[in-house]
Amino acid sequence: MKRLSLCLLLSGCQAFAQRPIDAVLQKPNEEIPRTVAQMLGVSEVKLAKNALMNDSQLLIERSKLQGLSLEKPEVFRLSLLGKRCWLTRVNTGEKRELKEVMCKEK
Repeated sequence: MKRLSLCLLLSGCQAFAQRPIDAVLQKPNEEIPRTVAQMLGVSEVKLAKNALMNDSQLLIERSKLQGLSLEKPEVFRLSLLGKRCWLTRVNTGEKRELKEVMCKEK
């Protein structure tokens, strides 16, 4: 009986846990390219000024050698958890909180 009670208690907590919501930026912010570069382990990433303004997903293609790249692009997703904005590198599951960014539900 104690195990059943514990199981019900734990499942109830999970039911109320917040889930990330797809988000978009309210305005462009330099923290996005800095964070993407850090997550990719490169010194700099150049993004369009409207990146993540209309869509919660960002695709980064690898540099092409001789015009051809066979690697899949890196996928990043902007999400809102509570009132905080998060950037997730979908391919690895790595997440970073964006403290300077204002985002809203998509």
